[in-house]
Amino acid sequence: MKCAPIVLVSLILALPSVNAAINIVFDYGTTSAADIATYGSTFSAAETFWESQLTGYRDTGLNAPTQILINVDLGAIDGVGGTLGSAGPTYGNFGGSFVEATEGDMTFDTADLDTMVTADVFEAVIRHEIGHVLGFGTLWGLNGVYTNGTGQYTGTAALAAFQIEFDQPDATYIPVELDGGDGTANGHWNMGVYLGASEALDSRDDPGDTVVYTSVNNGFSLDDELMTGFLTGDFLSNTTLQSFYDIGYEVALDIMGSPVPEPATCALLMAIGSGFVVLRRKRRIL
Repeated sequence: MKCAPIVLVSLILALPSVNAAINIVFDYGTTSAADIATYGSTFSAAETFWESQLTGYRDTGLNAPTQILINVDLGAIDGVGGTLGSAGPTYGNFGGSFVEATEGDMTFDTADLDTMVTADVFEAVIRHEIGHVLGFGTLWGLNGVYTNGTGQYTGTAALAAFQIEFDQPDATYIPVELDGGDGTANGHWNMGVYLGASEALDSRDDPGDTVVYTSVNNGFSLDDELMTGFLTGDFLSNTTLQSFYDIGYEVALDIMGSPVPEPATCALLMAIGSGFVVLRRKRRIL
């Protein structure tokens, strides 16, 4: 297809409406040079993962963030085998139609680093924590897709994807974990198992406990998804990807799970062990 000529004035006027790509930047703070040399490539791989899945912002131009600064800390949390990491946004952009993260913190327990590396799960843990900084489970309330204590995520795009991906055409919500206490409850997809903690809805089960949702795309269980609160698997569901669309990101797949078509060239000129191990989110400060 032949593009009509674009005059310079038109291009300049269009630039403020461009959907900026997301740009994750790590600040390693007091992390030693030796640790950066050892783990830096794993952090970079996790960054690349999210920057390839989230392709921009639904807010445009000056209403969209220019970067997400993540402060990385390798430090003590609770010793071997407990919480592997925690994360959350600390500053956000309120200038557009969505609340987006502009800065956040991630902490990884040094007592578990060797175990995570040996088990080849450290990148998955970093991906998980970056997800919380980006807003998964931490910016749901501010973007109107979840009310704490309900166990029911109702964002339109993710719910539509869940209905298709996990063969739940009549679902009116995606079940959210209420087990695990502060930092786990209300910030992850629910696992279909009772985890032994006090829960908000009743004395025993989350909505969806004892139910196993299986992806029609690949046969993986939602229990083993990247954004559950306990490390049992690391696959990224389209349901999770669309939840980021609900809170203001452009994403790489449409609701059906198909790649989002690239804009035509003309448009581009105008745009751009055993048991569970805990993965926690931090309380947000925005």
